[in-house]
Amino acid sequence: MKVLLSILLLAGGVMGSHAAMAEATLPDGAANVICSYSHTLPDDPILYPGKPGIAMSHDFFGNTTANGNSTGASLLANPTSTCENVADATAYWAPSLRLADGTIVKPDYQKTYYTNQAAPSNNRYPVNAFPSGIQMLAGNHMGTAPNPNVTFLCTGGTGYSNSVPNNCVPDPTTGTQLNIGISFPTCWDGINLAPMVMMGGPNNIAYANSSGACPAGYPVRIPHISFNVAYKTGAVTDFTNAQLSLDPEVDAQGNVVQLKWGSMYTAHADFFNAWKASAAQFMADYCMNKAKVCNKEVAYNYSESNADATVTGGDAHATNFGSATTLVAQNAGAGYPQSNNYMRFAIPTGASDFPANFKPTYKLMIYGGNSINTNAQMMYFYTTSNSWDENSITMDNAPACGTSGTSAGQLYLDNAQQYRTVDVTKVVQSAISAGQTSISLCMKDGTNNNDAFTFSSKEGANKPVLYLISVNPLGV
Repeated sequence: MKVLLSILLLAGGVMGSHAAMAEATLPDGAANVICSYSHTLPDDPILYPGKPGIAMSHDFFGNTTANGNSTGASLLANPTSTCENVADATAYWAPSLRLADGTIVKPDYQKTYYTNQAAPSNNRYPVNAFPSGIQMLAGNHMGTAPNPNVTFLCTGGTGYSNSVPNNCVPDPTTGTQLNIGISFPTCWDGINLAPMVMMGGPNNIAYANSSGACPAGYPVRIPHISFNVAYKTGAVTDFTNAQLSLDPEVDAQGNVVQLKWGSMYTAHADFFNAWKASAAQFMADYCMNKAKVCNKEVAYNYSESNADATVTGGDAHATNFGSATTLVAQNAGAGYPQSNNYMRFAIPTGASDFPANFKPTYKLMIYGGNSINTNAQMMYFYTTSNSWDENSITMDNAPACGTSGTSAGQLYLDNAQQYRTVDVTKVVQSAISAGQTSISLCMKDGTNNNDAFTFSSKEGANKPVLYLISVNPLGV
Protein backbone atom coordinates (compact mmCIF):
# COMPACT_ATOMS: atom_id res chain seq x y z
CA MET A 1 0.00 0.00 0.00
CA LYS A 2 2.93 2.39 0.53
CA VAL A 3 3.77 2.11 -3.16
CA LEU A 4 0.16 2.81 -4.11
CA LEU A 5 0.03 5.81 -1.78
CA SER A 6 3.15 7.33 -3.31
CA ILE A 7 1.73 6.94 -6.82
CA LEU A 8 -1.54 8.59 -5.83
CA LEU A 9 0.18 11.51 -4.14
CA LEU A 10 2.85 12.26 -6.69
CA ALA A 11 1.29 11.50 -10.08
CA GLY A 12 0.62 14.83 -11.72
CA GLY A 13 -1.77 13.60 -14.39
CA VAL A 14 -4.30 11.73 -12.30
CA MET A 15 -7.07 14.34 -12.57
CA GLY A 16 -6.53 15.52 -16.15
CA SER A 17 -6.21 19.13 -17.23
CA HIS A 18 -8.53 22.04 -17.93
CA ALA A 19 -6.72 22.68 -21.21
CA ALA A 20 -7.55 19.17 -22.40
CA MET A 21 -11.19 19.66 -21.40
CA ALA A 22 -11.41 22.87 -23.41
CA GLU A 23 -10.54 21.05 -26.66
CA ALA A 24 -13.53 18.70 -26.57
CA THR A 25 -17.24 18.78 -26.02
CA LEU A 26 -18.47 18.28 -22.46
CA PRO A 27 -21.18 16.31 -20.71
CA ASP A 28 -24.17 18.22 -19.40
CA GLY A 29 -23.45 21.12 -17.06
CA ALA A 30 -26.52 22.89 -15.73
CA ALA A 31 -28.18 25.09 -13.13
CA ASN A 32 -31.62 26.61 -12.72
CA VAL A 33 -33.55 29.24 -10.80
CA ILE A 34 -37.25 29.92 -10.25
CA CYS A 35 -38.54 33.47 -9.82
CA SER A 36 -42.15 34.31 -9.03
CA TYR A 37 -44.07 37.08 -10.80
CA SER A 38 -43.13 40.53 -9.49
CA HIS A 39 -44.93 43.33 -11.34
CA THR A 40 -46.26 44.58 -14.68
CA LEU A 41 -45.11 47.80 -16.35
CA PRO A 42 -45.19 49.31 -19.87
CA ASP A 43 -41.39 49.54 -19.63
CA ASP A 44 -38.37 48.05 -21.39
CA PRO A 45 -34.97 49.12 -20.02
CA ILE A 46 -33.20 47.33 -22.90
CA LEU A 47 -35.02 48.67 -25.96
CA TYR A 48 -36.34 51.90 -24.39
CA PRO A 49 -33.81 52.76 -21.68
CA GLY A 50 -34.72 55.86 -19.71
CA LYS A 51 -38.18 56.00 -21.33
CA PRO A 52 -40.66 54.44 -18.89
CA GLY A 53 -44.25 54.09 -20.02
CA ILE A 54 -43.82 53.82 -23.81
CA ALA A 55 -43.10 50.09 -24.24
CA MET A 56 -45.51 47.18 -24.47
CA SER A 57 -46.96 45.78 -21.27
CA HIS A 58 -44.31 43.51 -19.73
CA ASP A 59 -44.52 41.04 -16.84
CA PHE A 60 -41.37 41.25 -14.71
CA PHE A 61 -39.77 38.53 -12.60
CA GLY A 62 -36.81 38.66 -10.26
CA ASN A 63 -35.58 42.12 -9.37
CA THR A 64 -38.52 43.99 -7.84
CA THR A 65 -37.09 47.43 -8.73
CA ALA A 66 -36.83 46.77 -12.47
CA ASN A 67 -38.33 49.52 -14.61
CA GLY A 68 -37.61 51.65 -17.65
CA ASN A 69 -34.78 53.46 -15.87
CA SER A 70 -32.96 50.36 -14.64
CA THR A 71 -29.26 49.88 -15.30
CA GLY A 72 -26.93 47.03 -14.46
CA ALA A 73 -25.58 49.06 -11.55
CA SER A 74 -29.03 49.89 -10.20
CA LEU A 75 -30.15 46.26 -10.29
CA LEU A 76 -27.06 45.12 -8.38
CA ALA A 77 -27.40 48.00 -5.90
CA ASN A 78 -31.03 47.02 -5.23
CA PRO A 79 -30.96 43.20 -5.17
CA THR A 80 -34.44 42.65 -3.71
CA SER A 81 -35.82 39.82 -5.82
CA THR A 82 -38.58 37.26 -6.20
CA CYS A 83 -36.00 34.63 -7.19
CA GLU A 84 -35.38 31.69 -4.90
CA ASN A 85 -31.58 32.05 -5.01
CA VAL A 86 -30.31 35.02 -3.00
CA ALA A 87 -27.50 35.52 -5.55
CA ASP A 88 -29.89 36.29 -8.42
CA ALA A 89 -31.11 39.89 -8.68
CA THR A 90 -31.50 39.65 -12.47
CA ALA A 91 -34.46 41.33 -14.16
CA TYR A 92 -36.36 38.93 -16.43
CA TRP A 93 -39.43 40.00 -18.40
CA ALA A 94 -41.83 38.92 -21.13
CA PRO A 95 -44.89 40.43 -22.88
CA SER A 96 -48.23 40.23 -21.10
CA LEU A 97 -50.72 37.52 -22.11
CA ARG A 98 -54.35 38.18 -23.11
CA LEU A 99 -56.76 35.27 -23.63
CA ALA A 100 -59.26 35.13 -26.50
CA ASP A 101 -62.05 36.39 -24.21
CA GLY A 102 -60.03 39.51 -23.33
CA THR A 103 -58.84 38.31 -19.91
CA ILE A 104 -55.28 39.41 -19.13
CA VAL A 105 -53.52 36.65 -17.21
CA LYS A 106 -50.67 37.39 -14.83
CA PRO A 107 -48.00 34.66 -14.89
CA ASP A 108 -47.34 32.51 -11.83
CA TYR A 109 -43.58 32.22 -12.18
CA GLN A 110 -40.73 31.70 -14.56
CA LYS A 111 -38.06 29.01 -14.42
CA THR A 112 -34.77 29.66 -16.17
CA TYR A 113 -32.45 26.81 -17.08
CA TYR A 114 -28.76 27.57 -17.61
CA THR A 115 -26.62 25.00 -19.46
CA ASN A 116 -23.35 24.61 -21.36
CA GLN A 117 -25.24 23.67 -24.53
CA ALA A 118 -24.25 25.58 -27.67
CA ALA A 119 -27.88 25.95 -28.77
CA PRO A 120 -29.39 25.11 -31.13
CA SER A 121 -26.86 22.27 -31.45
CA ASN A 122 -26.66 19.54 -28.82
CA ASN A 123 -22.90 20.02 -28.37
CA ARG A 124 -21.68 21.41 -25.06
CA TYR A 125 -18.57 23.50 -24.47
CA PRO A 126 -16.77 25.46 -21.74
CA VAL A 127 -18.31 28.90 -21.32
CA ASN A 128 -17.43 32.29 -19.90
CA ALA A 129 -19.33 33.81 -17.00
CA PHE A 130 -22.08 36.28 -17.85
CA PRO A 131 -20.57 39.76 -17.68
CA SER A 132 -22.21 42.00 -15.12
CA GLY A 133 -25.05 43.99 -16.67
CA ILE A 134 -25.26 42.16 -19.99
CA GLN A 135 -28.62 42.68 -21.72
CA MET A 136 -30.07 40.04 -24.04
CA LEU A 137 -33.14 39.59 -26.23
CA ALA A 138 -34.64 36.40 -27.68
CA GLY A 139 -37.76 35.67 -29.72
CA ASN A 140 -39.43 37.83 -32.36
CA HIS A 141 -41.49 40.91 -31.45
CA MET A 142 -43.13 40.80 -34.87
CA GLY A 143 -43.38 37.02 -35.36
CA THR A 144 -46.26 35.58 -37.39
CA ALA A 145 -45.23 31.91 -37.61
CA PRO A 146 -43.60 29.19 -35.49
CA ASN A 147 -40.10 30.06 -34.29
CA PRO A 148 -37.56 27.28 -33.61
CA ASN A 149 -36.40 29.18 -30.53
CA VAL A 150 -39.89 29.46 -29.00
CA THR A 151 -41.83 26.51 -27.57
CA PHE A 152 -45.30 26.08 -26.10
CA LEU A 153 -46.48 23.45 -23.62
CA CYS A 154 -49.86 23.02 -21.96
CA THR A 155 -51.47 20.66 -19.48
CA GLY A 156 -52.51 17.40 -21.13
CA GLY A 157 -51.34 18.52 -24.56
CA THR A 158 -48.99 16.73 -26.93
CA GLY A 159 -45.75 18.01 -25.41
CA TYR A 160 -43.40 20.82 -26.38
CA SER A 161 -44.19 22.35 -29.74
CA ASN A 162 -43.18 25.39 -31.78
CA SER A 163 -46.85 25.79 -32.71
CA VAL A 164 -49.50 27.41 -30.51
CA PRO A 165 -51.38 24.60 -28.70
CA ASN A 166 -55.05 23.94 -29.38
CA ASN A 167 -55.45 20.59 -27.62
CA CYS A 168 -54.91 21.33 -23.92
CA VAL A 169 -56.65 19.22 -21.27
CA PRO A 170 -57.31 21.22 -18.09
CA ASP A 171 -56.42 19.55 -14.83
CA PRO A 172 -59.69 18.93 -12.94
CA THR A 173 -58.33 20.74 -9.88
CA THR A 174 -55.90 23.39 -11.11
CA GLY A 175 -57.07 23.96 -14.69
CA THR A 176 -54.73 24.51 -17.63
CA GLN A 177 -51.13 25.58 -17.21
CA LEU A 178 -49.53 27.14 -20.28
CA ASN A 179 -45.74 27.37 -20.49
CA ILE A 180 -43.95 29.54 -23.04
CA GLY A 181 -40.25 28.76 -23.46
CA ILE A 182 -37.66 31.07 -25.06
CA SER A 183 -34.19 29.82 -26.04
CA PHE A 184 -31.47 32.51 -25.95
CA PRO A 185 -28.32 32.71 -28.12
CA THR A 186 -25.06 31.46 -26.64
CA CYS A 187 -22.48 33.53 -28.55
CA TRP A 188 -21.57 37.08 -27.44
CA ASP A 189 -19.60 39.67 -29.39
CA GLY A 190 -17.39 40.17 -26.32
CA ILE A 191 -17.75 43.97 -26.49
CA ASN A 192 -21.28 45.28 -26.16
CA LEU A 193 -23.35 44.74 -23.03
CA ALA A 194 -26.50 45.96 -24.79
CA PRO A 195 -28.00 45.13 -28.19
CA MET A 196 -27.83 47.92 -30.73
CA VAL A 197 -30.91 46.99 -32.73
CA MET A 198 -32.88 50.13 -31.83
CA MET A 199 -30.04 52.21 -33.27
CA GLY A 200 -29.99 50.24 -36.49
CA GLY A 201 -26.99 48.20 -35.37
CA PRO A 202 -26.49 44.46 -34.83
CA ASN A 203 -27.49 42.37 -31.86
CA ASN A 204 -24.80 41.77 -29.23
CA ILE A 205 -25.50 38.02 -29.19
CA ALA A 206 -26.01 35.35 -31.85
CA TYR A 207 -27.00 31.70 -32.08
CA ALA A 208 -24.44 28.98 -32.75
CA ASN A 209 -24.84 26.93 -35.92
CA SER A 210 -26.14 23.38 -36.04
CA SER A 211 -22.76 21.98 -35.01
CA GLY A 212 -22.30 24.47 -32.15
CA ALA A 213 -19.81 26.86 -33.78
CA CYS A 214 -20.21 30.56 -33.03
CA PRO A 215 -20.52 32.88 -36.06
CA ALA A 216 -17.86 35.41 -37.02
CA GLY A 217 -17.96 38.45 -34.78
CA TYR A 218 -19.40 36.54 -31.80
CA PRO A 219 -16.42 34.63 -30.39
CA VAL A 220 -17.32 34.46 -26.69
CA ARG A 221 -19.36 31.50 -25.47
CA ILE A 222 -21.78 32.21 -22.61
CA PRO A 223 -24.24 29.88 -20.84
CA HIS A 224 -27.38 28.94 -22.69
CA ILE A 225 -30.57 30.41 -21.19
CA SER A 226 -33.89 28.64 -21.56
CA PHE A 227 -36.52 30.99 -20.13
CA ASN A 228 -39.88 29.38 -19.30
CA VAL A 229 -42.95 31.36 -18.19
CA ALA A 230 -45.88 29.56 -16.54
CA TYR A 231 -49.48 30.81 -16.64
CA LYS A 232 -52.60 29.41 -14.94
CA THR A 233 -55.36 29.91 -17.50
CA GLY A 234 -58.45 28.22 -16.07
CA ALA A 235 -60.38 25.95 -18.41
CA VAL A 236 -58.76 27.14 -21.66
CA THR A 237 -58.10 24.35 -24.15
CA ASP A 238 -57.16 26.34 -27.27
CA PHE A 239 -54.70 29.26 -27.38
CA THR A 240 -54.98 29.90 -31.12
CA ASN A 241 -56.61 33.29 -30.58
CA ALA A 242 -54.74 34.29 -27.42
CA GLN A 243 -52.46 37.33 -27.79
CA LEU A 244 -49.28 38.89 -26.44
CA SER A 245 -48.73 42.60 -25.95
CA LEU A 246 -46.96 44.68 -28.60
CA ASP A 247 -45.38 48.12 -28.46
CA PRO A 248 -48.16 50.73 -28.39
CA GLU A 249 -48.85 53.42 -30.95
CA VAL A 250 -47.09 56.63 -29.82
CA ASP A 251 -47.67 60.16 -31.11
CA ALA A 252 -45.00 62.70 -32.08
CA GLN A 253 -44.81 63.95 -28.49
CA GLY A 254 -44.11 60.45 -27.16
CA ASN A 255 -47.57 59.92 -25.71
CA VAL A 256 -49.20 56.49 -25.90
CA VAL A 257 -52.20 56.70 -28.23
CA GLN A 258 -53.29 53.08 -28.50
CA LEU A 259 -52.33 49.76 -26.93
CA LYS A 260 -51.61 46.94 -29.38
CA TRP A 261 -51.64 43.13 -29.24
CA GLY A 262 -50.16 40.49 -31.52
CA SER A 263 -50.32 36.75 -32.05
CA MET A 264 -48.71 34.21 -29.76
CA TYR A 265 -45.89 33.97 -32.30
CA THR A 266 -44.63 37.35 -31.11
CA ALA A 267 -43.40 35.58 -27.95
CA HIS A 268 -40.06 36.89 -26.73
CA ALA A 269 -38.15 37.48 -23.52
CA ASP A 270 -35.56 39.83 -22.05
CA PHE A 271 -32.66 39.16 -19.68
CA PHE A 272 -30.81 41.93 -17.80
CA ASN A 273 -28.08 40.20 -15.83
CA ALA A 274 -27.71 40.97 -12.15
CA TRP A 275 -26.40 37.69 -10.80
CA LYS A 276 -23.76 38.50 -8.20
CA ALA A 277 -20.44 38.38 -10.07
CA SER A 278 -19.06 35.59 -7.88
CA ALA A 279 -22.23 33.55 -8.47
CA ALA A 280 -22.01 34.02 -12.25
CA GLN A 281 -18.37 32.86 -12.09
CA PHE A 282 -19.30 29.84 -9.96
CA MET A 283 -22.06 28.92 -12.42
CA ALA A 284 -19.60 28.98 -15.31
CA ASP A 285 -16.59 27.40 -13.60
CA TYR A 286 -18.19 24.79 -11.35
CA CYS A 287 -21.49 23.96 -13.06
CA MET A 288 -21.00 24.46 -16.81
CA ASN A 289 -17.27 23.89 -17.21
CA LYS A 290 -17.02 21.00 -14.74
CA ALA A 291 -20.04 19.37 -16.43
CA LYS A 292 -21.84 19.33 -13.08
CA VAL A 293 -25.62 19.44 -12.79
CA CYS A 294 -25.86 22.01 -10.01
CA ASN A 295 -29.65 22.47 -10.17
CA LYS A 296 -30.40 25.22 -7.62
CA GLU A 297 -26.93 25.05 -6.05
CA VAL A 298 -25.35 28.21 -7.50
CA ALA A 299 -23.13 29.72 -4.83
CA TYR A 300 -23.49 33.32 -3.67
CA ASN A 301 -19.76 33.43 -2.94
CA TYR A 302 -16.97 30.87 -2.75
CA SER A 303 -13.28 30.32 -2.13
CA GLU A 304 -10.95 27.67 -3.49
CA SER A 305 -8.57 26.09 -1.00
CA ASN A 306 -5.48 28.25 -0.45
CA ALA A 307 -3.55 25.37 1.14
CA ASP A 308 -4.02 21.59 1.18
CA ALA A 309 -1.88 18.52 1.72
CA THR A 310 -1.96 14.85 2.67
CA VAL A 311 -0.03 13.60 5.69
CA THR A 312 0.75 9.94 6.11
CA GLY A 313 2.38 7.65 8.67
CA GLY A 314 4.76 4.76 8.21
CA ASP A 315 7.98 5.36 6.29
CA ALA A 316 6.63 8.70 4.96
CA HIS A 317 5.74 10.15 8.38
CA ALA A 318 8.20 13.05 7.90
CA THR A 319 7.54 13.59 4.18
CA ASN A 320 5.69 16.65 2.90
CA PHE A 321 3.21 16.17 0.02
CA GLY A 322 1.98 19.77 -0.22
CA SER A 323 2.71 20.13 -3.93
CA ALA A 324 0.94 16.92 -5.01
CA THR A 325 -2.04 17.17 -7.36
CA THR A 326 -3.97 14.66 -5.26
CA LEU A 327 -5.09 14.18 -1.68
CA VAL A 328 -5.46 10.69 -0.18
CA ALA A 329 -7.54 9.47 2.77
CA GLN A 330 -6.88 5.99 4.15
CA ASN A 331 -7.43 4.56 7.60
CA ALA A 332 -4.58 2.67 9.22
CA GLY A 333 -4.69 -1.11 8.95
CA ALA A 334 -2.45 -4.14 8.73
CA GLY A 335 0.42 -3.25 6.43
CA TYR A 336 -0.57 0.33 5.59
CA PRO A 337 -0.41 3.64 7.49
CA GLN A 338 -2.95 6.33 8.32
CA SER A 339 -3.33 9.08 5.71
CA ASN A 340 -5.31 12.28 6.40
CA ASN A 341 -5.95 15.43 4.39
CA TYR A 342 -5.73 19.06 5.49
CA MET A 343 -7.46 21.94 3.66
CA ARG A 344 -7.59 25.65 4.48
CA PHE A 345 -10.03 28.20 3.03
CA ALA A 346 -10.80 31.86 3.32
CA ILE A 347 -14.35 31.98 4.65
CA PRO A 348 -16.66 33.26 1.87
CA THR A 349 -18.14 36.62 2.80
CA GLY A 350 -21.54 38.17 2.17
CA ALA A 351 -23.93 36.36 4.50
CA SER A 352 -24.47 39.54 6.53
CA ASP A 353 -26.03 41.13 3.42
CA PHE A 354 -28.75 38.46 3.07
CA PRO A 355 -32.39 39.43 3.57
CA ALA A 356 -33.76 38.12 6.86
CA ASN A 357 -35.66 35.26 5.20
CA PHE A 358 -32.53 33.78 3.61
CA LYS A 359 -30.54 31.44 5.84
CA PRO A 360 -26.79 31.18 5.06
CA THR A 361 -25.47 27.71 4.35
CA TYR A 362 -21.79 26.82 3.92
CA LYS A 363 -20.77 23.75 1.96
CA LEU A 364 -17.48 22.03 1.17
CA MET A 365 -17.12 20.60 -2.33
CA ILE A 366 -14.38 18.08 -3.10
CA TYR A 367 -13.65 16.01 -6.21
CA GLY A 368 -12.78 12.30 -5.97
CA GLY A 369 -13.78 8.89 -4.66
CA ASN A 370 -12.50 5.38 -3.92
CA SER A 371 -9.50 4.89 -6.16
CA ILE A 372 -8.83 1.15 -5.79
CA ASN A 373 -12.21 -0.63 -5.69
CA THR A 374 -15.97 -0.04 -5.71
CA ASN A 375 -16.49 0.07 -1.95
CA ALA A 376 -18.42 2.99 -0.50
CA GLN A 377 -17.27 4.36 2.86
CA MET A 378 -17.77 7.27 5.22
CA MET A 379 -15.43 10.25 5.24
CA TYR A 380 -15.28 12.44 8.36
CA PHE A 381 -14.38 16.12 8.44
CA TYR A 382 -13.07 17.99 11.48
CA THR A 383 -12.09 21.54 12.20
CA THR A 384 -8.47 21.96 13.11
CA SER A 385 -5.90 24.66 13.77
CA ASN A 386 -4.92 27.10 11.02
CA SER A 387 -1.32 26.88 12.23
CA TRP A 388 0.18 24.70 9.52
CA ASP A 389 2.08 25.30 6.30
CA GLU A 390 1.28 23.44 3.09
CA ASN A 391 4.97 23.22 2.22
CA SER A 392 6.11 21.71 5.49
CA ILE A 393 3.18 19.81 7.05
CA THR A 394 3.82 16.12 7.75
CA MET A 395 2.27 13.51 10.01
CA ASP A 396 4.89 14.45 12.61
CA ASN A 397 3.87 18.12 12.88
CA ALA A 398 0.24 18.18 11.68
CA PRO A 399 -2.36 19.69 14.02
CA ALA A 400 -4.75 17.27 15.68
CA CYS A 401 -7.44 15.65 13.52
CA GLY A 402 -10.52 14.82 15.66
CA THR A 403 -12.45 11.68 16.48
CA SER A 404 -15.75 10.51 14.97
CA GLY A 405 -17.80 11.93 17.84
CA THR A 406 -16.70 15.48 17.04
CA SER A 407 -16.94 15.56 13.24
CA ALA A 408 -17.85 18.78 11.45
CA GLY A 409 -19.50 16.78 8.69
CA GLN A 410 -19.78 13.33 7.16
CA LEU A 411 -19.76 12.21 3.56
CA TYR A 412 -20.60 8.72 2.30
CA LEU A 413 -18.96 8.17 -1.06
CA ASP A 414 -18.19 5.46 -3.58
CA ASN A 415 -15.67 5.09 -6.40
CA ALA A 416 -17.21 7.59 -8.83
CA GLN A 417 -14.74 10.39 -9.55
CA GLN A 418 -16.91 13.50 -9.21
CA TYR A 419 -17.56 16.51 -7.02
CA ARG A 420 -19.10 15.68 -3.63
CA THR A 421 -20.67 18.15 -1.21
CA VAL A 422 -20.88 18.20 2.58
CA ASP A 423 -22.64 20.79 4.75
CA VAL A 424 -20.21 22.48 7.16
CA THR A 425 -22.42 25.41 8.16
CA LYS A 426 -22.18 24.87 11.91
CA VAL A 427 -18.40 24.91 12.12
CA VAL A 428 -18.00 27.81 9.69
CA GLN A 429 -20.46 29.93 11.65
CA SER A 430 -18.58 29.05 14.87
CA ALA A 431 -15.35 30.19 13.24
CA ILE A 432 -16.99 33.46 12.16
CA SER A 433 -18.32 34.01 15.68
CA ALA A 434 -14.78 33.53 16.98
CA GLY A 435 -13.53 36.28 14.67
CA GLN A 436 -11.83 33.98 12.17
CA THR A 437 -11.60 34.83 8.49
CA SER A 438 -10.26 31.43 7.49
CA ILE A 439 -10.95 27.85 8.50
CA SER A 440 -8.98 24.60 8.28
CA LEU A 441 -10.60 21.20 7.88
CA CYS A 442 -9.08 17.78 8.28
CA MET A 443 -10.56 14.82 6.37
CA LYS A 444 -10.03 11.18 7.30
CA ASP A 445 -11.37 7.79 6.25
CA GLY A 446 -13.77 6.37 8.83
CA THR A 447 -13.19 2.68 8.03
CA ASN A 448 -10.74 -0.05 8.94
CA ASN A 449 -10.19 -1.71 5.60
CA ASN A 450 -7.87 -1.60 2.64
CA ASP A 451 -9.62 1.24 0.77
CA ALA A 452 -7.95 4.45 -0.39
CA PHE A 453 -9.88 7.56 -1.41
CA THR A 454 -8.25 10.01 -3.78
CA PHE A 455 -9.23 13.65 -4.28
CA SER A 456 -7.99 16.55 -6.39
CA SER A 457 -5.89 19.10 -4.51
CA LYS A 458 -5.64 22.80 -5.33
CA GLU A 459 -2.77 21.88 -7.65
CA GLY A 460 -5.09 19.52 -9.51
CA ALA A 461 -7.76 20.24 -12.11
CA ASN A 462 -10.70 20.15 -9.69
CA LYS A 463 -9.90 22.24 -6.63
CA PRO A 464 -11.60 21.86 -3.24
CA VAL A 465 -14.12 24.68 -2.79
CA LEU A 466 -15.87 26.18 0.22
CA TYR A 467 -19.02 28.02 -0.79
CA LEU A 468 -21.82 30.13 0.67
CA ILE A 469 -25.34 29.67 -0.60
CA SER A 470 -28.94 30.43 0.30
CA VAL A 471 -32.02 29.18 -1.55
CA ASN A 472 -35.69 29.56 -0.59
CA PRO A 473 -37.42 27.01 -2.86
CA LEU A 474 -40.67 28.33 -4.32
CA GLY A 475 -42.27 24.89 -4.48
CA VAL A 476 -43.05 24.83 -8.21
